[in-house]
Amino acid sequence: MPHAVDWRSPDFLKIFELYDRADFAQEFLRRNPRYRAAYQRAAAPRRPGAALGRLARHWGLVFRR
Repeated sequence: MPHAVDWRSPDFLKIFELYDRADFAQEFLRRNPRYRAAYQRAAAPRRPGAALGRLARHWGLVFRR
């Protein structure tokens, strides 16, 4: 796991220089409590494939297999 950079560091913004749209989208979702709760609910059922498909459609995602 990469070392977390302190957001108060002068170098903090440098980590975003190489980000593309997908990286920013992932960061947004990772920090979004509504998405995180929805993902937890979708991953919990006996048939998570269908629930994850609905989650992906709702949030406009494509999960790689």
